[in-house]
Amino acid sequence: MDTVQKIIKLSNIESYTSKIGLEISGSFYPNPNQTIILLSPADNFWDIFKKSEEYTQKVKDPIDNWSFRVISNIANKLFAKPEFPFGHKDNAPFLEWAKLSEEAWSSPVGMLVHNKMGLMISYRGALVFDYQIKFKKLYTNSPCNKCIDKPCINACPVKALTSKGYDIQSCYNFLDTAEGKKCMKNSCQVRTSCPISVAVKHNSEHSLLHMNAFKGNK
Repeated sequence: MDTVQKIIKLSNIESYTSKIGLEISGSFYPNPNQTIILLSPADNFWDIFKKSEEYTQKVKDPIDNWSFRVISNIANKLFAKPEFPFGHKDNAPFLEWAKLSEEAWSSPVGMLVHNKMGLMISYRGALVFDYQIKFKKLYTNSPCNKCIDKPCINACPVKALTSKGYDIQSCYNFLDTAEGKKCMKNSCQVRTSCPISVAVKHNSEHSLLHMNAFKGNK
């Protein structure tokens, strides 16, 4: 393990992830002898993903299948264990991990908000290492603390995010209307209303794929 520790640094991980359209979106030490690195789509994710066999062959759950393949491949090369927020009933606790990274927090509407990606944050997987990898922490407080207007609270056209929780059926019903096409093509209006989310690169094809998958779960 000493040899592996000398080889694998944060820069090594970033060199792998950048080539496949992913980036490090959080990291923390669950205990003194482990490091967990969270991975999310980078700006070039969609362009790279569209060239994948999962997309071109139109397999079921293409992004999940792609994520499993490429992250497992990276994990194998870096002597890490891959973890995913999908695939089986006992998925890794990504919501808890995101908060432990101190780069994501609960927002006023309940969704996670990330210091760089705002409400557009999503996690495709994680790498678990059996030793500590050095990294610097740059953020410690939720960006919502400095957000005066908090546009996310009133952004939903059908007020599906309530004090009692998420009224998912109202969301489903709205997406089936002509007015709902805006959310289908441009992503959830609550997510895109976040001042941080505005700067996140995304396109209508990517949004449609995710939103259609979301509707398919109803």
